[in-house]
Amino acid sequence: MNFLQYLKKQGETNPFQSILILTAILLCSLILAQIVGGGLMLVMADIKLADLPNMLTILMKSEKGWWAMMVGQGVSSAFTFIIPGLLFWYAVEKKTFSDLSFKALPVPMVFGLIVLIHLSFSPLSGYLQSVNEGMKLPAALKGLEDLMKGFEENGKVLTEYLTTFSSTAQLLAAIVVIAVIAGIGEELIFRGLLQRKLLLITHNPHVAIWLAAAIFSAIHFQFYGFLPRLLLGALFGYLYYWSGNIWVPIFGHMFNNGLAVIVMHLVHQKKISSEIEKLDTVPMPFIILSTVLCFGLLWVFKNQTELSKEI
Repeated sequence: MNFLQYLKKQGETNPFQSILILTAILLCSLILAQIVGGGLMLVMADIKLADLPNMLTILMKSEKGWWAMMVGQGVSSAFTFIIPGLLFWYAVEKKTFSDLSFKALPVPMVFGLIVLIHLSFSPLSGYLQSVNEGMKLPAALKGLEDLMKGFEENGKVLTEYLTTFSSTAQLLAAIVVIAVIAGIGEELIFRGLLQRKLLLITHNPHVAIWLAAAIFSAIHFQFYGFLPRLLLGALFGYLYYWSGNIWVPIFGHMFNNGLAVIVMHLVHQKKISSEIEKLDTVPMPFIILSTVLCFGLLWVFKNQTELSKEI
């Protein structure tokens, strides 16, 4: 039995209706997340309401700013993705977390394959990042392009700040927030819920996977990282579809984000060269070779997970 055949037997809510309800819950949760997460940052950093317009600048200069922002981001992420996703799944669909999977966890070797797949995918991702950053909008849209570049620069400054750690505790906290919470929440929403609903609508796994990946990439509001994130979302989508187990893409997402946090930490500690982050400088023959290797590993992954038993 494949994933689509499994879904048709589950008797879930009409997929169009489900997506509308899920969207409404997510929008309400997003507002709540900003209030709760922002409120926590204000309290932890002892910022007055009058200083709200300059909150980010004050936080980055405050001794408690890093912890306030990281805790606020973690709570906000949970309220944006995990809580609304579980609320929809349990209250609307009246199902349990285990119902997101129809196959048992694959053998441990498969998780090793996921690590190798991500490592071999990195050069292609870096190349696409450089292509994406080089894109220019028409002259008529220069205002929009400047706005997007401004968002991108602000995002880079914030990322640099949040991934500069003064202690092991900060590194571990960043891994929990950026890798674990984000990995569980985003995969729950975009693969566990949205992709399955799109699969029920389209009856085509490839269309469902790429649509969910496009939405996943767009929702980050980072135009100059859209292409690599689109492929990353599709990669997670195929991992979910072939394995039939939601913990597989969650593991992939956590590994991807966790590795990025650790690499940035090592760069800031000057234990590895900053050139390792500039994957756009990798020679094209190596990019092609690693991409072929990535597809080969995906083929092995697909064959291995087909042997997994249904729950």
